[in-house]
Amino acid sequence: MLAVAVRAGDEGRLDDAEAAFRAVLVMSPGHDDALFGLGLNLMIARRFSEAVEPLARAAGAADAEPVRRQCLAHALFLTGAFSRAAETFAAADTVEPLPDGARLTWARAAAYAALERAPAEAALELYARIAGPLAEPLETVANEGFGVLVAFQRLDAARALGAWLEARDPTNVVRAHELRVLVDPDIDRAPPAYVEALFDDFAERFDRQLVDMLGYDAPKLLSDLVARQGRRFERILDLGCGTGLAAPHLRSFGGRLTGVDLSAAMLAKAAERGDHDTLVHTEAVAFMEDHPGGFDLIVAADVLIYFGDLAPVFAAAAGALPTGGLLAISTELGERGWRLLSSARYAHGDNYVRKTSAPWFQVVEREEIPLRREATGVTTGCLYVLKRL
Repeated sequence: MLAVAVRAGDEGRLDDAEAAFRAVLVMSPGHDDALFGLGLNLMIARRFSEAVEPLARAAGAADAEPVRRQCLAHALFLTGAFSRAAETFAAADTVEPLPDGARLTWARAAAYAALERAPAEAALELYARIAGPLAEPLETVANEGFGVLVAFQRLDAARALGAWLEARDPTNVVRAHELRVLVDPDIDRAPPAYVEALFDDFAERFDRQLVDMLGYDAPKLLSDLVARQGRRFERILDLGCGTGLAAPHLRSFGGRLTGVDLSAAMLAKAAERGDHDTLVHTEAVAFMEDHPGGFDLIVAADVLIYFGDLAPVFAAAAGALPTGGLLAISTELGERGWRLLSSARYAHGDNYVRKTSAPWFQVVEREEIPLRREATGVTTGCLYVLKRL
């Protein structure tokens, strides 16, 4: 049965591998190889929290190979247990020197844990001491660390690291806004300069990170929801088109496709795809206001997450659509009203979306989806198709 599990894992059949590893553990609850194999299988499936327990048991055996402790330390790091991860890496290093990648992760874990009790300068010095000659520029480590700490809701540590970064580069509009978000929850929309700079920097790795790593599929799912209406559209607006992920799906509706985005770098990627008829570098609401009645279908995937108050968006979209035109949107699902998240995105309650859009639109389709994976789990999203009244 262990051989069956290993073979299934090697072939990428993760569900089959998990079932076989668990079958071994039913027959032999303390089977070290099965525990380690199950832990690795769960890591590959990105179920990091579940992987910790079997990896800890496998690493706890008296004759456990050092790699098992290293894998446990990685799993702890990926669940935000930075102090335990650093301690586990340190213990593994006393048995066998860590490989370069593991040493760098150990250095990050130790620094993130230190930020809970020490100034940013001291935490980054600890990173440099552990990383040794492998150490990356401290600004790079701090930038990555800020995002990681926010994702795991270590907000005091994130504020300390953000302030350290802002002191070194006060002109960085991305960091300035993300730091402001942590102290001012009443900001009602992301500044256009922030969105533009954020996605200009993100463009090269956008598709790989969002689709491959975070499991993002909202453009396709939103297009499928529109398709339920059984209509074709002559003039389609891909609002906040990014690198053009939605364009191949929107092409199926048969009309002329216009893409609009604030980020020139993202538009360059969309141009490489070649699926839009026209690409425009401008702000979304202003573009809709400048094109009254200009479109039959407007699709905005992962756009409203940068707006708190949605009334200006709905008003502009209503002006750009004729009676019967459709607006298809995705949101991060909140409990009520709108709320600025520590991620610098916004969540919107279902009742808020319905109430705010009601002067202009009727909801004709709605579906909740797993929007994307996050450090602490999966973010729930909501897809809407709204019909212009």
